[in-house]
Amino acid sequence: MWEAHIKPSTLLAKITPALIEDVKLRRAQAVTHSTVDKDLAVLKAFFNWCMARSLAASNPVCRVKFFNEDNSRLRYLTEDEYNRLIDTAKAIEASPFLAEKIILSVHTGLRRGSLFSLRWDNVDFLNRVLRIPRTKSGRPHAVPLNATVLTTLQALYTERRPDCPFVFAHAGGRLAGEPVKDVKNGFHTALEIAKIKDFTWHDLRHTFASWLIMKGASLRSVAELLGHRGLRMVMRYAHLSPAYLSAEVSLLDPPASAPPLTPLTEKRARKGQRPMKRDQRPAKVVEFPRGIGSSGWTRTSNPPVNRRRERKRR
Repeated sequence: MWEAHIKPSTLLAKITPALIEDVKLRRAQAVTHSTVDKDLAVLKAFFNWCMARSLAASNPVCRVKFFNEDNSRLRYLTEDEYNRLIDTAKAIEASPFLAEKIILSVHTGLRRGSLFSLRWDNVDFLNRVLRIPRTKSGRPHAVPLNATVLTTLQALYTERRPDCPFVFAHAGGRLAGEPVKDVKNGFHTALEIAKIKDFTWHDLRHTFASWLIMKGASLRSVAELLGHRGLRMVMRYAHLSPAYLSAEVSLLDPPASAPPLTPLTEKRARKGQRPMKRDQRPAKVVEFPRGIGSSGWTRTSNPPVNRRRERKRR
């Protein structure tokens, strides 16, 4: 694409941000903004590669602004759509394991690559967990199995008695024993028959997360089940939670008026005990002797004056 807009013989030093900006605007008239951003990202990576090998002095793409459109998508199946899709997928014989893959995708949230390449040694029937050794992020991932997934996997294992390592493997032909990875035609046919529009395979993963949130699961739990390190990716499902921010909003409610306290009498407070007798006699005041330096005497720096006052009082 870049060679079509910029001559291959152009020196790297001649490729300026203004030239890239011109190509970006002309390209945006033919394709979507997200596609233009991907093209810019390729050129930016190319210049970074050149700079690492001292073939370019700077990266002109860094001074070009990306469109950065929000491509976050939230499309999930309703329960009725899910049932229609499963019934339709079971009737399509040309696409093997289509219904089972849809069921496992909705109930585990696995990505397409991890699901289609699932091996039997990744399935821990004893502890009811799927163990994926390496995901898109490069980390291992474990997903607990609910009753639906466990029943589906046990049925596949009992029916096929697999002698190959893959769960969804071709039974015969030139690809016998290899995983079945092409379900595009069967999946789109099932969507068309079930009258489900604007839906992709990755939306099954969205369905997994959305259903969990709507049933009360926490965002942290859903992030762990999806294999995300943080909460940024799962915040798109937050508004589906029935309890999301409800406790915070309730802080604005006025405090509930507390019922008046019932005055407790002495007899009621000391039930079963003898009433306390209070001594009404006044306390006796003790007369302390007054002397120089005592607490009852006015202290001055002239002791003889104090002695004269004491003689007059006597």
